[in-house]
Amino acid sequence: MPHSMISDYSKRLQARILYLVGPPEEVTLENRIFNSMCLIAILVSAVQIPFNYFTGLKMTGLLFGVLLLALAVLYYLSRFKNRASLSIAISVITVNLLFGMVYFVSSGISGASLMTFTLTFFLVMIVSPRGQYIWWLGFNLLLVAALVLTEYYYPELVPNMYPDRQSKMVDLSATYLTSVLVIFFGTLYLKNAYNREKQQGEEKTRVLEVMNTEKNKLFSIISHDLRSPMASIQSYLELMKDIQLPAEQKLQLEAELLQMVNNTQDMLYNMLLWSKTQLQGLTVHLSPVNVYHAVMPVLEINTSLITNKGLHLETRIDQTLMAMADLNMLQLIIRNLIGNSIKFTAPGGHIFIEASRQGKECLITIRDTGTGIDAKRAHEIFSLKARSTFGTSNEKGIGLGLYLCKEYTAAQHGRIWFENNADQGCSFYLVFPLA
Repeated sequence: MPHSMISDYSKRLQARILYLVGPPEEVTLENRIFNSMCLIAILVSAVQIPFNYFTGLKMTGLLFGVLLLALAVLYYLSRFKNRASLSIAISVITVNLLFGMVYFVSSGISGASLMTFTLTFFLVMIVSPRGQYIWWLGFNLLLVAALVLTEYYYPELVPNMYPDRQSKMVDLSATYLTSVLVIFFGTLYLKNAYNREKQQGEEKTRVLEVMNTEKNKLFSIISHDLRSPMASIQSYLELMKDIQLPAEQKLQLEAELLQMVNNTQDMLYNMLLWSKTQLQGLTVHLSPVNVYHAVMPVLEINTSLITNKGLHLETRIDQTLMAMADLNMLQLIIRNLIGNSIKFTAPGGHIFIEASRQGKECLITIRDTGTGIDAKRAHEIFSLKARSTFGTSNEKGIGLGLYLCKEYTAAQHGRIWFENNADQGCSFYLVFPLA
């Protein structure tokens, strides 16, 4: 059989088992274990029915048939009706009582009943909540003690049901083999489940530690970068109070302060959005959005920055282009990308914005003739590890904008990437589904 066919069959088998046991994201570990144990017990009972019948223990085979039906009902309640706690309690009592009846029709202590009770208790301890352990232990011990004492004082109630010595040997050997296999696979399943949960817990811990470290670095940068514009504004106001500046110098200082305040405002806005995302999660409202009407207000807000820096802006946007997106998120992404182009493009440079249809998708391109992106930083440009650098006019940010762009684009089922241009600068690409 080809390797690809074996692999495909293995994947289908794993998917089927996962469905029968329950997906981890929907079913708790304890419930998955109980469902697994039910399936194993159903399989064991299905084997025991014909086995006991042909070894002469017809009544035992009948009781295993009853057990099979009971287990099937309990499994259905647990897996498909979300009544796992009730199913566990009923199954423990039912199985023990049924095995108590089996004790009297399978030669009592001379048969395989005690091994069966041992196996049953093992399964009970696996699936039961921690707070019930002592109760099920007492129940098992009392039931077995009652059965053994009954046989001791009333041996006639427990006749020898084996037709010959060979049948007894086969029954004991088969019960031992079944018990060992169930304990082996049950323990293996438990260890794998424990290791899997442990690994997931460790991975979550590592992720939280990394995020906490990045958050601390981010706040440190913010606290540092906020001092600069606030100090400049304070110095300017004190200067205006004490000295009468020439009109030309006053206009120059005001332009510089305006740019600084705008950059600080963008930084705080990104920070507030990121904080809201961390606390409340992303809330996305997808609807048909006219790309032209979404982009133009962002350009109008940045007109003064583009003019003051002497940049040339060119747009080529299909005014009928409709994308399936969240308007506020889309404008945030466009604003950050345009802000970066303004920041890293030297006076006299060009910024190009284009939006067009590409098959069943909308492609938005923001290209500039700026400094481009260092290849060494390319792998971290969309992460919190990215550290902002000074722009061509000493503009400063915190490196959070592109991280938000990546997160918000993915939330809208879009894609974002960048390429350094062959001549100068870089190009950012956004793709969203057409409305």
